[in-house]
Amino acid sequence: MPRHAVLSARRIPLGLAVRLVRAALPISRTWRLRHPDDPGRPYRPRLKHEVHACWHEHLLPLTCLFAGQELATLASRDRDGEIISRVLRRLGYRVARGSSTRGGSAGFRQLTRAFASGRGVILTGDGPRGPRRSLKEGAARIAALTDSSVTVVGVAASSGRRLPSWDRFLIPAPGATVFVSPAPVAEGYAPDTGDIQAALQREVARCEQAAREARWTRPPGIVRRGGGQDRTPRPERETPVRRSLELRLRRQWRRPRAALPMRGLARIYGGVHDGRHRLYDVGVLATHSAAIPVISVGGVTVGGSGKTPLAACIARMLREAGHRPAILARGYTDELELLAHEAPGASIRGHPDRLRSARRAAAEGATVVIVDDGFQHRRLFRDLDLLVLDRDALRRTNRERLPAGPFRERWERAVARADAILCTGREPWTAELSRFDGELRVRCGSLAPNVPVATAVFGHGPLEAASAGARRWAGSPAPRVALTGIMKPNLFFAQAGAACASVRERLALSDHGIPSPRERTAAVDAAGRGGVLTTRKDVSRLRPLFDPGLPIWVLPETLAWKAGWEDVRRLILDTASGRKDRDPAAGR
Repeated sequence: MPRHAVLSARRIPLGLAVRLVRAALPISRTWRLRHPDDPGRPYRPRLKHEVHACWHEHLLPLTCLFAGQELATLASRDRDGEIISRVLRRLGYRVARGSSTRGGSAGFRQLTRAFASGRGVILTGDGPRGPRRSLKEGAARIAALTDSSVTVVGVAASSGRRLPSWDRFLIPAPGATVFVSPAPVAEGYAPDTGDIQAALQREVARCEQAAREARWTRPPGIVRRGGGQDRTPRPERETPVRRSLELRLRRQWRRPRAALPMRGLARIYGGVHDGRHRLYDVGVLATHSAAIPVISVGGVTVGGSGKTPLAACIARMLREAGHRPAILARGYTDELELLAHEAPGASIRGHPDRLRSARRAAAEGATVVIVDDGFQHRRLFRDLDLLVLDRDALRRTNRERLPAGPFRERWERAVARADAILCTGREPWTAELSRFDGELRVRCGSLAPNVPVATAVFGHGPLEAASAGARRWAGSPAPRVALTGIMKPNLFFAQAGAACASVRERLALSDHGIPSPRERTAAVDAAGRGGVLTTRKDVSRLRPLFDPGLPIWVLPETLAWKAGWEDVRRLILDTASGRKDRDPAAGR
């Protein structure tokens, strides 16, 4: 939201602001309330006389849902809190005033008295100012004061809008399906903040998965038979559209020649893509500088080439050399979690506007920017373009452009724009693969003379525990199910089988995908006591969906350089130190 819009909203008289908020509440009557485990039936939960925790971003749907249920809550003492408290009182809530930064003790005393009078308590765990989805001690504290159990409430909507506020405040659209999942935190002992945070993340993840499935599946419709009055609901599709489409495309990519409609679409895509590059080449579209060195790590194929681990590797190298790197990613949560784990100390930023993120990173003290998957992102001027070539895609696909094949552009043309080339793959290093890699390096040398070419192989290390159940495991890990949502699950399954002979079942999701409730149940049943094996990238999405007692193991990825890395390494360090200059007018 623009700053002038925020300022003008602040000037609205308090009474008028309250009436505007109350006037918007009737939209909640159009929402379809559902539980994630039973999305076909209406759901209207009744809260118990206990303490409840939720996220601040879900304040609107929960306020409407729990109106009139004899609840007490806490509102801050600022102007926003005054608006909220007036609305809540009209809806039957008892409102204590205070927050973690102002008047918190007095507010907790009021809540304790309200609880003693028979009202339940509901608190936004990350309010009033965040950080987003970072639980404060309020819920655990009030539960200890009242000797009460704690229930968390997860929320998600199939459609709606999120405001550009610190919490990304959720406003479900009219007619949206709103999933609500209350769940107790623990039985038999007083939960701490960590227990409540984990439970709340798990329930929100369940609701968000149900909301995704509601968007993917076709809504139930009415079918007339023979023009009569007999009506039956249209069945919902069990497989998400995106996953089905990905599987079909992957099969097309393995064929020597894609289907004719796919080749036609590929021509259209290629024409638009090439035309855009020509506009940058002739200066019609401009590139913009971030004021600090920018290193791009990108490829010509969609997923699976190892761009994100390579970006993390480069960030670690630059940190060791004394630089302060920032990594710009697309914004997928799993990629951000992976980068944060693999590149400790680097600033991790996920936003589609790479130029804006780069300039903000520079303003906050970064000395070099690494753009993950940035080879086609020419709006941001790059001082160094590292092109990642996927050996598996070159060997085992038809090398066609999207959607007929996995390539975004012709790899030969991309090589001519690169400053260095990284040939990567996850296949076992064999004599045949070594010969292919040598031929590829020679071909790159003829297309781009004097451009360094390095060869890397991704392997795996020993299994690591990623859940409480795995950390309590005695003896060698013995997962029975391999579960992943990456672009090339077959390569992970091959590594999983080589690393752990106990794996019996394999479940492949869509890229960045989440298993459905049915798949989660099947995975748990198949896993037994041994648990689930997954990737570092998947674990941040999958761990909140399963019980903490289920052993979840991570197969960590290793990176070994076979040839050419020292030349590329010196080029990266020279660029980060400003010893490699490029004219922004070149527009690469």
